[in-house]
Amino acid sequence: MIYGHNEADVALDQKRHEVNERLARETRIGWPILIVAVVLVVGGAVMVAYLFLNAGIGR
Repeated sequence: MIYGHNEADVALDQKRHEVNERLARETRIGWPILIVAVVLVVGGAVMVAYLFLNAGIGR
């Protein structure tokens, strides 16, 4: 297909928009997964801090 200058711009914009929509859809994570990840990270940080403090006090 041979596009005119304006038609080529419209086609490229549409293709770019489709790619952006697909990336947004594929990289979207839900709130439950995000909450679980935050709880695990915070829980791990608290455990590490507790172990370091407990080891420091024990000496």
